[in-house]
Amino acid sequence: MSSATSVRTRPAEQTGPPLRRSAGWCERAATATCVAVVVHYRDADQTLACVRSLHQHAPGVPVLVVDNDARVAPQPALLEPIEGDGARGAAALLVTGHNRGFGAGCNAGFDAVLAECPRAAHVLLLNPDARATEGMVQHLCATAAAHPDAGIVGGTVRDADGGAVQFANGRYRPLTLSRLHCAAPAGDTPFATTFVTGALMLLAADLLRAGLRFDERFFLYVEDLDLCCEVRARGRSLWVDPRAVAHHRGGGCWQSEAPVLGALTAGQVYWLARSKAVFAAKRLSSAQRVVQGLLAAVVKPTLGVLLQRSVRFLGPYYQGLRDGRRDAARLAE
Repeated sequence: MSSATSVRTRPAEQTGPPLRRSAGWCERAATATCVAVVVHYRDADQTLACVRSLHQHAPGVPVLVVDNDARVAPQPALLEPIEGDGARGAAALLVTGHNRGFGAGCNAGFDAVLAECPRAAHVLLLNPDARATEGMVQHLCATAAAHPDAGIVGGTVRDADGGAVQFANGRYRPLTLSRLHCAAPAGDTPFATTFVTGALMLLAADLLRAGLRFDERFFLYVEDLDLCCEVRARGRSLWVDPRAVAHHRGGGCWQSEAPVLGALTAGQVYWLARSKAVFAAKRLSSAQRVVQGLLAAVVKPTLGVLLQRSVRFLGPYYQGLRDGRRDAARLAE
C-alpha cells in the first residue's frame, strides 16, 4: 500500500569530525543553486575522480563528499579536494562515522546541504564510481526549470568508456520489481518517466526541505525506486534528459566477489531480494503482494535455476527473501 511519507527510521547524527571545507566552499555554498552530493565507499581514487569530473564540467557547483566507509579514517585522496586551494573547486567532506547504507549516506548529505546552502534549488546525486561529462549538470537543471513540477530529473548513464548504455529510461513494474530499465524514446528531447536510477539524479530542494528522504530501511538497492514512488505520491513528476550523460563503472563494492547469478554476486542477490521484499510490504496492495510473493518465492528462482543451470544463488536469494519478509513484518507493526 502506498505510503504518503518517506520513512527515516534512524537519526542522522554525525559521530565523526565536523564538516571539512575547501577554501572556496563557504563562498560558493552561500549562493549556489545546485549542489552535488557524492557518497563515498571504499575506493577513494574513484571518488576523487568523480569529484574532479564535476569540478571540470560544472565548475560552479559545490561538491559535498559523504564518507560512508566506517572501517577507516578518511583517506588522503578524499581530503585532497577538501583541503586544497579554491582553484580546484568548492568541496566539503562529511564523515558519518558509520555505514548504514547508501540511502542513509545520501540523507546525511541532504541535511548538510540544506544547512550550508540556503539558496539551493537542486541537489545532484552522482555515484562515486561515475564521471560527469560536459553539459550534464546544465542539461539536468534546464529540464528541471522547464518542468516546475519535476521532483527528480535523470539522464543517460553509460559504461565507463561511454559506450554501452546502462540506463536510458525507467519503468515501474510492481508485480515483478525487476527490469526497471528500458529503452528511451527516439531523439534527445526530455521525457516523463516512472523511474530514475539513483546513479544520476537531480532532486528538487523544496521537496527535501519538505522532508523527502531515502527510506533507510533499504540498506542497499531499491531505495531509488522507493524514492521515485514517494515523489510521485507527493504529486510531482519524474523526467529524463537524454543529453545529460554520465559514465559509470558500476559494481564497485563487489569487484572482488565472484558472480553467482549472471553478473550478480551473492551479496548483490541477497540485498536485491531483501530490499524487494521490504518494498512490496510498503508500496504494494494486498492483491499485488500475493502475486509478487508467488513470483518471488517460486517462479523467479525456478527460472533462474533453469537458465543458469546452477543453484549457487539460491542460498543468498532465499536468505534475502526471508530477512526482507522479517523486516516487512516489523514494518507492519
